[in-house]
Amino acid sequence: MLSRTSRGHSALRGWRRAVSGFVGCCAVAVVISACGGSSGGSSGGTSNSPTAHSASSGPVIKGTPVKGGVASYALPIGDDFSWMLPLENQANYEDYESNVESGMWRPLYVAGGAGTTGINYPISIGQKPVFSHGNTVVTVTLNKGWKWSDGKPVTSADVRFFFELEAAAVKAGKYAPYVAGEMPDDIASVSYPNAQQFVVHLKRAYSPAWFTGNQLTWIYPLPQQAWDKTCATCKVGDNAATPSGARSVFDFLYKSSQSLATYATNGLWKVVDGPWVIKSYDPTTYHTVLAANSHYTGPGKPHLAGYQIYSFSSDTAELDALRSGVVDFGYLPFSDASQASQFRSQGYNVEPWTYFYNEAVEFGYTGPWKALVGQLYIRQALQHLVNQQLYIQRTLHGYGIPDYGVAPDYQGSNLVAPALRSNPYPYSVSAAKQLLTAHGWAKGSGGVDHCVRPGTAANECGAGIPKGQPLSISLMYSTGSPSFQAQIEAFQTSAAQVGFSLPLDPQTQNTMYSIAGVCPPGPCKWGIAAYNGFLWDFGQYQILPGGGNQFGKGNYWAGGYNSPTADALIAAVHDSSSSKALYAAETYLSKDVASLFWPLPDNEIVLAKKNLAGWYPLNPYANYQVSRWYMVK
Repeated sequence: MLSRTSRGHSALRGWRRAVSGFVGCCAVAVVISACGGSSGGSSGGTSNSPTAHSASSGPVIKGTPVKGGVASYALPIGDDFSWMLPLENQANYEDYESNVESGMWRPLYVAGGAGTTGINYPISIGQKPVFSHGNTVVTVTLNKGWKWSDGKPVTSADVRFFFELEAAAVKAGKYAPYVAGEMPDDIASVSYPNAQQFVVHLKRAYSPAWFTGNQLTWIYPLPQQAWDKTCATCKVGDNAATPSGARSVFDFLYKSSQSLATYATNGLWKVVDGPWVIKSYDPTTYHTVLAANSHYTGPGKPHLAGYQIYSFSSDTAELDALRSGVVDFGYLPFSDASQASQFRSQGYNVEPWTYFYNEAVEFGYTGPWKALVGQLYIRQALQHLVNQQLYIQRTLHGYGIPDYGVAPDYQGSNLVAPALRSNPYPYSVSAAKQLLTAHGWAKGSGGVDHCVRPGTAANECGAGIPKGQPLSISLMYSTGSPSFQAQIEAFQTSAAQVGFSLPLDPQTQNTMYSIAGVCPPGPCKWGIAAYNGFLWDFGQYQILPGGGNQFGKGNYWAGGYNSPTADALIAAVHDSSSSKALYAAETYLSKDVASLFWPLPDNEIVLAKKNLAGWYPLNPYANYQVSRWYMVK
């Protein structure tokens, strides 16, 4: 099972990307607007209007394409490239890490393309897998012609090497994507009939769509002929062929990846099969320079001669770097969204980067408030009090999309259930109040509802809720973003209108991990936990948003949510390739309010110089895909 540190990879990245500097007067406006909705009514988004900001048809880029040149991009505040080995540990399980890694070492299957979700077969090493024997055997053929930069061909031996290292990484507890029961646990054996093929024998039948999108996407063919050794001066051989040998090889590579000062000089990292190779690296500032791999043999050869990655300590420093010409592709902080027209006039394209991630606010199903959050009608009432469109319009300045379930309302993707295109619990104070009244709650002292009809009948408060129990749940949330705080306070104000008390417990993000990170299994000391930005990301390690890792049995990501119905529907996603199975799981988790679903901020507001082309449409998995970029005169 993933550690809570690994959970931080999703939530913490969202926090770093989140809105900052939101002015106080707008926060007041949000609360006032939230108070005005007592008459009910829907403000939920639809598939035709996913955001409040004006969408463009894309940037207008004029000029003659130029071969060569060096472009650069800025990472959001607090982000940096600082992990080489494409087997990420929990602390480095980040999209901005894997973006760079996948440019040097191509995954077996690349996730996403220009504005498209799913697997990008044309630029992947593996051909579409073939399932046989009742979906218990998977045969993968590698595309011919792929070579490592040292001239050796990419073969099934490099896939075998990955599996050997993966097993060692799992045993060492240093492989972030691992979830008990999934790869490699679901594999009985792997055979390698020839240099271009490998065959996976599964322990049972799985849906080809799920196993391909959520398991085979983990695989990176790795250069066995260069990396299969246990020290820098040791001979390369079949050292990883045994479990003990694989552990020694993994430990050597892991330690090498920890040595940031040697990134640009370590020969290990020069053997690549992707379009880029490391050129220089500053371990203090994390400034990274990559050069085009002159030996690259795969499709989609880069137009640029190289690119650079910059990390910044403040939004001001990042904008200064853009204005001075150091950075070609950066971002406008959401708090400065009003300056978009100014930057357009100064020669920048400005585009929202909407992405396919998931934002959820967790319930503590095993904590002191478990009797309350365990009631579906209470969760439904709370969901009715989340005014998604208001938060998007007022706190995100329109740069966000509604998120009504395990997958957001991302346009154009067939991975989103039709039911998640509209709000099953539209913002309505009156609807929330009606649910509570119908189940035996009435106003008590201090304006807080108390249970007046205890019991388990349909019109009673529910199991474990005694007579006189106040309707109050502690709400812990991550600090650091005034806009997110404005959303939380607006939510709290709406809740107070129906007699629902939500005492706020502000904590830094890291402190939240130490508190919420022990639950489950416990002891739990929180009722609701709200992480700013996004809680879950999709892409290289998970294409199908079936909810298994987030809400399945024994989950570590949803406060101990446990539903036999959800488990059965999630299992069907693993077993059936029908989109109906995926949609059924998504729809049920949404209707069951497994977590509070919250609006998803855009990845960023892109500021790109007008002489930079090829970056649009943007990748839905937050991958820069620099190989598509080129300069124009």
